[in-house]
Amino acid sequence: MNRRMIPLTLLLMGSLGLAACRPAARTPLPPAPTVLPTTPTPATASDPPTPPPLPHAQPETTTVLLLGTDRRSLDRNAENTDTLILFHLDPNASRVVILSIPRDLYVEIPGHGEGRINTAYACGEQDGTGGLALASQTISTTLGIPVQHAALLDFHVFVSLIDAVDGIDVDVPYPISDPTYPDIATGYDPFYLPAGQHHLDGATALKYARTRATPGSDFDRNARQRQVVLAVADRVKRLDLLPALIAQSPQLWSTLQSTFETDLTLGEIVDLAVVGSRVPTDRIVTAGIDQTCTHFWTTPSGADVLIIDRDATDELVARIFAPPPATAAAQ
Repeated sequence: MNRRMIPLTLLLMGSLGLAACRPAARTPLPPAPTVLPTTPTPATASDPPTPPPLPHAQPETTTVLLLGTDRRSLDRNAENTDTLILFHLDPNASRVVILSIPRDLYVEIPGHGEGRINTAYACGEQDGTGGLALASQTISTTLGIPVQHAALLDFHVFVSLIDAVDGIDVDVPYPISDPTYPDIATGYDPFYLPAGQHHLDGATALKYARTRATPGSDFDRNARQRQVVLAVADRVKRLDLLPALIAQSPQLWSTLQSTFETDLTLGEIVDLAVVGSRVPTDRIVTAGIDQTCTHFWTTPSGADVLIIDRDATDELVARIFAPPPATAAAQ
């Protein structure tokens, strides 16, 4: 990745996970905390650096869908999005919710019938609806959660991102042995990692986030991906990178298209980042739609998918997205 692009990528990813402080990235897998992004005004290269601005106005409750793909460039040859994470910021309750969605969830994709949820972006690119728009609509229809914005990132951006902050610290809860982890061509790049505390560089962190060679397969992978995002946020927070990232962001915005795609404006990203950075760690809720909310099923065509357990999923969504009791009472 162009090194000039690293600060802007850090701004987006760091703000998506910004409220995750020290403990978040160092606790074992399940609940791991995070936050989200947002806005400045255009600047020229001669403008002096400025401190992080206050938001233009208190943002309303906002949900951002983060999509991850392993393609190497954001061209028009749409591929499936194997990472789907919702980041929900409620500034009035000073609260963030992070929810992972399994890629094999078999749902109704508006205008395309039933299919895996990770194909929604590609369907939108192919039919002219727009990949981000159709993916957001599919998630919103499936979960009953309004999704205002979306961002698509190439997985390989994470390598440069994590190397740019000199790696991340994670607590690996179980040993990983993946002799058939794929390389960049058609062969294998075996991946082994013992349990315990590790400092991971970008290439190793990508393997850690993508391997499926654990008992929980995709469900474990979803939890590790949340953990990695939170670990990146931890580095941004502890190294106090946000002010510099915001100061540089206007000059870097012009190169955004080569690295990721989003319907957020730069101003919205900065505003959300500033507000999200103020959310205390104990107001961050993380979860995944996992084995307790789904059932394995084989389609008539022979595809192995996950069918949503509506009652269990509705209960999960209601529980994690409901405002805390004190906030609800005040309303």
